[in-house]
Amino acid sequence: MILKMIDLSLMAEHLTVHKAELDKLESLICSIQEPEIKQVATEQYMIMQNHVKVMVALMDPSQNQMIGIKDLHKWEPVQFSCQGISIGMTPESTLTILKTSAETMANKNFNSGLRMKAANVRNIHIHMALQQMKILNRYLELMNKFMKDRAPESSREKQVQTYETFKKMFKL
Repeated sequence: MILKMIDLSLMAEHLTVHKAELDKLESLICSIQEPEIKQVATEQYMIMQNHVKVMVALMDPSQNQMIGIKDLHKWEPVQFSCQGISIGMTPESTLTILKTSAETMANKNFNSGLRMKAANVRNIHIHMALQQMKILNRYLELMNKFMKDRAPESSREKQVQTYETFKKMFKL
């Protein structure tokens, strides 16, 4: 199948972003000491590496109609050639960067998927976004475990006041 130019363009842009994200992830993984964080980051790397293979296959007009969501689950183990690499960041900073990476990739995949024309290409990108969202949730769990929550607490009064404002606004 010959893809619409928008599908091809979005994937071409995506692939360059994936290359940069994979390079960044590899550097981070090599410097992570905490096994739980390293495990999730490695899984994100494998997922994104698979996304690259799927997108490249979707560009191939002789096979792209046969590519589907099932192809997103064919992860391959990875080996990193870490040679004493340390980027000198705290685990909290590393987790924040990893979380932001997963958020960004989920957002890019979802927004691109909404714009794509070929049904399988669109559905694959929506599922790529969901995979990144699952990774994001795991990073958030790790942040709750390893970091102090920095979001300010609300109060019952503020919440009820906000609730009443919108209940009145929408005449509920």
